[in-house]
Amino acid sequence: MPLIDIRHLTHRFADGTLALDDIDLAVEAGAFVLIAGANGSGKTTLLRHLNGLLRPTAGSVHIDGVPVTRDPQRARRRVGLVFQDVDTQIVGETVADDAAFGPENLGLPRPDIEARVTAALEAMDLAAAADMPPHLLSGGQKRRLAIAGVLAMDPAVIAFDEPFSNLDYPGVRSVLRRMIDLRAAGKTLIVTTHDLDKVAAHADRLLVLAHGRLVLDGPPGACMDDIERYGIRQPCSYRFGGRLESWLN
Repeated sequence: MPLIDIRHLTHRFADGTLALDDIDLAVEAGAFVLIAGANGSGKTTLLRHLNGLLRPTAGSVHIDGVPVTRDPQRARRRVGLVFQDVDTQIVGETVADDAAFGPENLGLPRPDIEARVTAALEAMDLAAAADMPPHLLSGGQKRRLAIAGVLAMDPAVIAFDEPFSNLDYPGVRSVLRRMIDLRAAGKTLIVTTHDLDKVAAHADRLLVLAHGRLVLDGPPGACMDDIERYGIRQPCSYRFGGRLESWLN
Protein backbone atom coordinates (compact mmCIF):
# COMPACT_ATOMS: atom_id res chain seq x y z
CA MET A 1 0.00 0.00 0.00
CA PRO A 2 1.46 3.42 -0.93
CA LEU A 3 1.73 6.02 1.80
CA ILE A 4 -0.25 8.48 -0.35
CA ASP A 5 -2.85 7.19 -2.79
CA ILE A 6 -4.76 9.72 -4.91
CA ARG A 7 -7.58 8.46 -7.09
CA HIS A 8 -9.36 10.53 -9.77
CA LEU A 9 -8.88 13.69 -7.71
CA THR A 10 -10.82 16.65 -9.10
CA HIS A 11 -11.25 20.06 -7.50
CA ARG A 12 -13.41 22.88 -8.79
CA PHE A 13 -13.49 26.17 -6.90
CA ALA A 14 -16.72 28.00 -6.12
CA ASP A 15 -16.20 30.39 -9.03
CA GLY A 16 -16.16 27.44 -11.42
CA THR A 17 -12.39 27.26 -11.95
CA LEU A 18 -11.22 23.70 -12.51
CA ALA A 19 -8.02 23.50 -10.45
CA LEU A 20 -7.40 19.73 -10.51
CA ASP A 21 -8.68 17.42 -13.22
CA ASP A 22 -8.80 13.65 -12.59
CA ILE A 23 -5.40 13.20 -10.88
CA ASP A 24 -4.19 9.66 -10.19
CA LEU A 25 -1.03 9.44 -8.10
CA ALA A 26 0.66 7.10 -5.63
CA VAL A 27 3.66 8.05 -3.47
CA GLU A 28 5.69 5.50 -1.57
CA ALA A 29 7.17 6.12 1.88
CA GLY A 30 10.63 7.70 1.79
CA ALA A 31 10.24 9.27 -1.66
CA PHE A 32 11.48 12.74 -2.61
CA VAL A 33 8.93 14.05 -5.10
CA LEU A 34 8.96 17.35 -6.99
CA ILE A 35 5.75 18.83 -8.33
CA ALA A 36 6.46 21.43 -11.01
CA GLY A 37 4.21 23.59 -13.13
CA ALA A 38 3.50 27.12 -14.21
CA ASN A 39 1.53 29.46 -11.96
CA GLY A 40 -2.06 28.30 -11.77
CA SER A 41 -1.24 24.72 -12.73
CA GLY A 42 -2.70 23.28 -9.50
CA LYS A 43 0.42 22.62 -7.41
CA THR A 44 -0.70 24.30 -4.19
CA THR A 45 -4.25 23.01 -4.58
CA LEU A 46 -2.91 19.47 -4.77
CA LEU A 47 -0.83 19.89 -1.60
CA ARG A 48 -3.81 21.21 0.33
CA HIS A 49 -5.74 18.03 -0.35
CA LEU A 50 -3.07 15.92 1.34
CA ASN A 51 -4.04 17.03 4.84
CA GLY A 52 -7.64 18.07 4.36
CA LEU A 53 -7.27 21.83 3.98
CA LEU A 54 -9.33 21.37 0.80
CA ARG A 55 -11.93 18.70 0.08
CA PRO A 56 -12.21 17.02 -3.32
CA THR A 57 -15.02 17.86 -5.67
CA ALA A 58 -14.64 14.29 -6.90
CA GLY A 59 -12.20 11.45 -6.26
CA SER A 60 -10.28 10.74 -3.08
CA VAL A 61 -6.98 11.07 -1.22
CA HIS A 62 -5.88 8.24 1.08
CA ILE A 63 -3.04 8.44 3.64
CA ASP A 64 -1.97 4.97 4.85
CA GLY A 65 -5.16 3.65 3.26
CA VAL A 66 -7.44 6.00 5.24
CA PRO A 67 -9.44 8.62 3.30
CA VAL A 68 -8.41 12.14 4.32
CA THR A 69 -12.06 13.24 4.38
CA ARG A 70 -12.87 10.53 6.92
CA ASP A 71 -10.28 11.73 9.45
CA PRO A 72 -8.68 15.10 8.57
CA GLN A 73 -7.02 15.41 11.98
CA ARG A 74 -5.20 12.13 11.45
CA ALA A 75 -4.11 13.30 8.00
CA ARG A 76 -2.69 16.51 9.50
CA ARG A 77 -0.65 14.46 11.95
CA ARG A 78 0.74 12.38 9.10
CA VAL A 79 1.27 15.17 6.55
CA GLY A 80 2.88 18.45 7.58
CA LEU A 81 2.62 21.40 5.20
CA VAL A 82 5.14 24.25 5.02
CA PHE A 83 3.45 27.19 3.30
CA GLN A 84 5.06 29.45 0.73
CA ASP A 85 4.41 32.52 2.92
CA VAL A 86 5.89 31.28 6.18
CA ASP A 87 4.92 34.48 8.03
CA THR A 88 1.32 33.22 7.99
CA GLN A 89 2.50 30.02 9.69
CA ILE A 90 4.52 31.59 12.52
CA VAL A 91 2.35 32.35 15.56
CA GLY A 92 4.54 32.05 18.68
CA GLU A 93 6.02 34.89 20.70
CA THR A 94 9.40 33.13 20.69
CA VAL A 95 11.01 30.61 18.37
CA ALA A 96 10.50 27.83 20.93
CA ASP A 97 6.85 28.83 21.51
CA ASP A 98 6.20 28.67 17.80
CA ALA A 99 7.75 25.23 17.38
CA ALA A 100 5.63 24.03 20.32
CA PHE A 101 2.32 25.16 18.79
CA GLY A 102 1.66 21.97 16.82
CA PRO A 103 2.55 19.46 19.55
CA GLU A 104 0.46 21.46 22.03
CA ASN A 105 -2.54 21.15 19.74
CA LEU A 106 -1.97 17.39 19.67
CA GLY A 107 -2.48 17.41 23.45
CA LEU A 108 0.89 15.87 24.22
CA PRO A 109 2.33 15.91 27.76
CA ARG A 110 4.59 18.88 28.48
CA PRO A 111 7.81 16.78 28.73
CA ASP A 112 7.08 15.27 25.30
CA ILE A 113 6.43 18.71 23.82
CA GLU A 114 9.68 20.08 25.21
CA ALA A 115 11.64 17.09 23.89
CA ARG A 116 10.11 17.44 20.43
CA VAL A 117 10.74 21.19 20.30
CA THR A 118 14.37 20.77 21.37
CA ALA A 119 14.97 18.08 18.75
CA ALA A 120 13.23 20.06 15.99
CA LEU A 121 15.12 23.29 16.70
CA GLU A 122 18.42 21.42 16.82
CA ALA A 123 17.64 19.72 13.51
CA MET A 124 16.93 23.10 11.92
CA ASP A 125 19.98 24.76 13.53
CA LEU A 126 17.79 27.13 15.54
CA ALA A 127 18.53 25.99 19.10
CA ALA A 128 20.55 29.13 19.84
CA ALA A 129 17.59 31.27 18.77
CA ALA A 130 15.00 29.49 20.92
CA ASP A 131 14.19 32.58 23.03
CA MET A 132 14.24 35.09 20.16
CA PRO A 133 11.07 36.71 18.78
CA PRO A 134 10.45 35.18 15.34
CA HIS A 135 10.19 38.59 13.65
CA LEU A 136 13.92 39.09 14.26
CA LEU A 137 14.85 36.03 12.18
CA SER A 138 16.10 36.19 8.61
CA GLY A 139 13.97 34.86 5.78
CA GLY A 140 15.88 31.59 5.70
CA GLN A 141 15.63 31.22 9.48
CA LYS A 142 11.87 31.82 9.36
CA ARG A 143 11.48 29.08 6.78
CA ARG A 144 13.56 26.74 8.93
CA LEU A 145 11.35 27.65 11.90
CA ALA A 146 8.25 26.77 9.89
CA ILE A 147 9.87 23.42 9.09
CA ALA A 148 10.75 22.94 12.78
CA GLY A 149 7.13 23.54 13.75
CA VAL A 150 6.02 20.85 11.32
CA LEU A 151 8.85 18.52 12.32
CA ALA A 152 7.86 18.79 16.00
CA MET A 153 4.57 17.09 15.10
CA ASP A 154 6.57 14.12 13.76
CA PRO A 155 4.71 13.69 10.45
CA ALA A 156 5.58 10.94 7.97
CA VAL A 157 5.31 13.39 5.07
CA ILE A 158 6.55 16.97 4.86
CA ALA A 159 5.12 18.95 1.95
CA PHE A 160 6.84 22.19 0.96
CA ASP A 161 5.07 24.81 -1.15
CA GLU A 162 7.72 26.80 -3.08
CA PRO A 163 10.24 26.48 -0.20
CA PHE A 164 12.92 28.70 -1.82
CA SER A 165 10.64 31.66 -2.54
CA ASN A 166 12.24 35.00 -1.59
CA LEU A 167 15.40 33.39 -0.18
CA ASP A 168 18.92 34.53 -0.98
CA TYR A 169 21.62 32.05 -1.99
CA PRO A 170 22.77 31.21 1.59
CA GLY A 171 19.12 30.81 2.62
CA VAL A 172 18.44 28.43 -0.26
CA ARG A 173 21.48 26.30 0.60
CA SER A 174 20.52 26.19 4.28
CA VAL A 175 16.93 25.11 3.64
CA LEU A 176 17.97 22.62 0.96
CA ARG A 177 20.54 21.04 3.27
CA ARG A 178 17.86 20.53 5.95
CA MET A 179 15.48 19.01 3.42
CA ILE A 180 18.13 16.50 2.38
CA ASP A 181 18.76 15.66 6.04
CA LEU A 182 15.04 15.05 6.56
CA ARG A 183 14.92 12.69 3.61
CA ALA A 184 17.97 10.84 4.96
CA ALA A 185 16.13 10.50 8.29
CA GLY A 186 13.30 8.67 6.52
CA LYS A 187 10.79 11.44 5.89
CA THR A 188 8.79 11.53 2.68
CA LEU A 189 9.24 14.90 0.96
CA ILE A 190 6.89 16.52 -1.54
CA VAL A 191 8.07 19.85 -2.93
CA THR A 192 6.25 22.20 -5.30
CA THR A 193 8.34 24.50 -7.45
CA HIS A 194 8.36 26.30 -10.77
CA ASP A 195 12.17 26.56 -10.59
CA LEU A 196 13.96 23.22 -10.83
CA ASP A 197 17.53 24.53 -10.64
CA LYS A 198 17.79 24.36 -6.88
CA VAL A 199 16.42 20.93 -6.09
CA ALA A 200 15.98 18.66 -9.14
CA ALA A 201 19.32 16.92 -8.57
CA HIS A 202 18.10 15.60 -5.20
CA ALA A 203 14.64 14.30 -6.12
CA ASP A 204 13.89 10.81 -7.35
CA ARG A 205 10.62 11.71 -9.07
CA LEU A 206 9.25 14.70 -10.97
CA LEU A 207 5.56 15.37 -11.54
CA VAL A 208 4.48 18.12 -13.93
CA LEU A 209 1.03 19.70 -13.74
CA ALA A 210 -0.54 21.75 -16.51
CA HIS A 211 -4.03 23.24 -16.24
CA GLY A 212 -4.81 20.90 -13.37
CA ARG A 213 -3.77 17.70 -15.14
CA LEU A 214 -0.78 15.44 -14.46
CA VAL A 215 1.11 15.52 -17.77
CA LEU A 216 4.56 14.13 -16.84
CA ASP A 217 5.70 11.67 -14.18
CA GLY A 218 9.16 10.12 -13.99
CA PRO A 219 12.77 10.52 -12.86
CA PRO A 220 13.78 14.20 -13.18
CA GLY A 221 16.49 13.53 -15.75
CA ALA A 222 14.09 11.61 -17.97
CA CYS A 223 11.59 14.49 -18.02
CA MET A 224 13.94 17.37 -18.81
CA ASP A 225 13.55 17.32 -22.59
CA ASP A 226 9.77 17.78 -22.32
CA ILE A 227 9.21 20.25 -19.48
CA GLU A 228 9.56 23.51 -21.41
CA ARG A 229 6.43 22.79 -23.42
CA TYR A 230 4.59 23.19 -20.10
CA GLY A 231 6.12 26.56 -19.20
CA ILE A 232 8.92 25.23 -16.95
CA ARG A 233 12.51 26.31 -17.55
CA GLN A 234 15.13 23.60 -17.75
CA PRO A 235 17.82 23.84 -15.05
CA CYS A 236 20.87 25.69 -16.35
CA SER A 237 23.14 22.73 -15.62
CA TYR A 238 20.97 20.54 -17.83
CA ARG A 239 20.48 23.11 -20.57
CA PHE A 240 24.20 23.76 -20.96
CA GLY A 241 25.73 20.51 -19.73
CA GLY A 242 23.14 17.79 -20.02
CA ARG A 243 23.16 17.01 -16.29
CA LEU A 244 21.48 18.00 -13.03
CA GLU A 245 23.80 19.57 -10.46
CA SER A 246 23.25 20.25 -6.78
CA TRP A 247 23.44 23.75 -5.34
CA LEU A 248 25.32 22.18 -2.44
CA ASN A 249 28.38 21.18 -4.51
